[in-house]
Amino acid sequence: MADRPSTRRDRQAALAVAIALAAGLTMPAKADIRVEGDLRTLQLRASGERLADVLGRLDALFAVKYRSAVLLNAEVSGSYSGTLSQVVARLLDGYNYVIKIDRDVTEILVFGRGGEVAVVPKARPAAATKTVTARWR
Repeated sequence: MADRPSTRRDRQAALAVAIALAAGLTMPAKADIRVEGDLRTLQLRASGERLADVLGRLDALFAVKYRSAVLLNAEVSGSYSGTLSQVVARLLDGYNYVIKIDRDVTEILVFGRGGEVAVVPKARPAAATKTVTARWR
């Protein structure tokens, strides 16, 4: 039994819409983060990007690695210029962080926001060592 022409066209149209939606959902959003220069004369421009994405761009372009104990979802917009340390200081204003330079690799460690109290995990009680006779019971 053959499909009616209008039903076939409806299915084709629905398939085309589904493909277009799927393609649109899987395409990555273009980040507007521009980086020029080197680590001594860095120029960075961002337009409403997450702080983690901006640091990730530095990670992708230079020998810069970053780790963070907190989510870096703050929005970054503006132009930053200077050395890597100066740019990072402006980006991470309000965060507790340290920059570690080891040979050719720069590592940025973010501990949290300034003024936050660190939550120290409770220490586990030491396991009681059983005597030889207690183990036999």
